[in-house]
Amino acid sequence: MKQRLKHTLKILMSVIVLGMSVSSCTDLIFDDRSGCDIGVFLKFKYDYNLQHSDMFADHVGEVTVYVFDEQGRYVAGKAEANEDGLSPLKDDDYAMFFDLPVGKYQFVAYAMQRKYSDLIEENGAKFVRSRGFYDRNLMMEDLNVELSHKVSDIDGNLYIDHQNLPLDTLWHSKSDEPVEVVQGKYVYHTLSLVRNTKVISVVLRDIENPDAMNIDDYDMYIDGANVILNHDNTPDNSVRARCTPYVSWNTQDPDVNSRSGVGSMGHADFMTSRIILHDSTADDEVLVVKDKNTGKKVIEVNLPDLLTRLSSYDETKRYTKQEFLDRGYDYDLTFFLAGDSWAYVNVSIGVLGWSKRIQNVEL
Repeated sequence: MKQRLKHTLKILMSVIVLGMSVSSCTDLIFDDRSGCDIGVFLKFKYDYNLQHSDMFADHVGEVTVYVFDEQGRYVAGKAEANEDGLSPLKDDDYAMFFDLPVGKYQFVAYAMQRKYSDLIEENGAKFVRSRGFYDRNLMMEDLNVELSHKVSDIDGNLYIDHQNLPLDTLWHSKSDEPVEVVQGKYVYHTLSLVRNTKVISVVLRDIENPDAMNIDDYDMYIDGANVILNHDNTPDNSVRARCTPYVSWNTQDPDVNSRSGVGSMGHADFMTSRIILHDSTADDEVLVVKDKNTGKKVIEVNLPDLLTRLSSYDETKRYTKQEFLDRGYDYDLTFFLAGDSWAYVNVSIGVLGWSKRIQNVEL
């Protein structure tokens, strides 16, 4: 009888100790949680630029993350933003925490300058996500973003419906390899963002008649803009659209070659999606400027080829042409027209501090 009582007490004590050890991982009254750590702290950086500087805190206002398991099935999602006077994303130690069980996970992140929920309700073109957080049947390959576009009533082409408003900036990132979560320690992982929104500023000048330039005399567009970007940030080439300037204006500038001493300049700013160098140049985006009076295309150039002419300098030679296009985002093109064509163009990007003059014969 005494031996049976001792055995029963041992079992009871074991149950109590086991209960205490389990409670120590779940009950906040226990101070020592060693061995109970589990989950992922996800950090972000945006240094994939020509400035070689992490500008995440300065540029990004909201970040959204989709979590998938190793087979690409949706697991969880979360969005955090600077709002209501609070700016968590500006904190040097900012990280998004995911309380995930043991396993391997993949992450897809989208970032914007402002809250996505606010932007989606406003006018103008915008990058619309294909799925929200509540689609439990979502597979990773079904996730994409689509730049709003519509069919033109005039020529039947698809075009980006910017409504004379700029695009908000879109960044993307995807974990290169599955991130493994293990029991007993936190995992820290960093996602590097790629900026997809591009600014193309075009200036027109007339060599033969500097005073006569008027931007309203020209139709301008980028043909073949990428409007659907897949979960891995590759474009869906089955859908391409025409991007027109969201704003245009004229200015005058002192010009010694002008009889009046003043030269007119026409300006047009485009904001478009990720620019891609395709395997076939026939699939590349094309910048077109057409004279409304004659109907002639005075400019028709391969846009990614033109922009990457800047990548031939020593400081950028280590980049592939596609990496240069992805790192840069604010390109300036000044075309000098002669008659019904262009004679040369100055290509520049502000951060590099130089420009390259390209003669028409080179293209």
